[in-house]
Amino acid sequence: ALHFAAQFVFTETVKNLLDNLTPEQQLKLISIQDNNGDTALHITTYLGYTDTMKTLLDILTPKEQLKLVAVQNKYGDTALNRAARSGHTETVKSLLDNITPEEQLQLLFTQDGCGNTALHDAGRPGHTETMKALLDYLAPEQQLRFLSTQNITGSTALHYAALFGHTETIKTLLDILTPEQQLKLLAVQNNEGMIAVQKAAGRYTNSDTMRTLEHYQNEADYRVNYRKFALFT
Repeated sequence: ALHFAAQFVFTETVKNLLDNLTPEQQLKLISIQDNNGDTALHITTYLGYTDTMKTLLDILTPKEQLKLVAVQNKYGDTALNRAARSGHTETVKSLLDNITPEEQLQLLFTQDGCGNTALHDAGRPGHTETMKALLDYLAPEQQLRFLSTQNITGSTALHYAALFGHTETIKTLLDILTPEQQLKLLAVQNNEGMIAVQKAAGRYTNSDTMRTLEHYQNEADYRVNYRKFALFT
C-alpha cells in the first residue's frame, strides 16, 4: 500500500498510513522492498515527489534515515541514483540535505551494479543542473575524484556526456576544474582505451561536442605548459 501511495503522489495517504503505526512499525513498512528491490523512497525520488519523500524521511531518526537512503535495489541503485537519472534536482538536494557531510560523501561515491555513481546516471541523459547540484556537495579536491570515477566499462560521467553529445554538460563539468585537473580528466581512458573526445566521435557523432572537448584540451595544455615555461624564463 505504501509503494502504491508513493507512486501516485498520495502524500496524505502516506502520512495516514504511517501515523497509525508505532515507530518500529513505521521503519519496517518504509523499509519494505518490492520485487525490484525498491523501497517507497526509491519510487518517490525516481518520480521527483519531493514532498512525499520528506514525509517518509521526517518520521525517522537520523540513523534510520541514513540506513534507508543507503538501501540499494537489485540493480544497485540508491534513491539518489534514481533521482539523478530522472534529473530531479530539487529531490537530489533534499535527499542530500537530510544527511551529514560524511554521509553525503559516502552516498555520492556509492556505485551501482554497473559501477555507476549518481553522476554517471545524471550524465548519460545530460541533466546538467542535477550534475552541478551533486558536485556542489563536494570540496574542490573531491570533485576531480568524483568526476574521475569509472564504471565497469571504465567510463566516467564525462565519457557519457561526450558519447551522447551533451556539450553544455561537458562545459559545466570542466569549468569547475583547474587546467591541470582538466588534463587529468580528459586523459582518462575507458576499457577500450578511449578518452572522452574519442567517444564524441562514436555512433552519436557530434562535431560541436568534439570541438568543445578539443578546445578545453588545447586551452588547458597551453596554460599548464606556458606556466611551466614561465618558471624557467
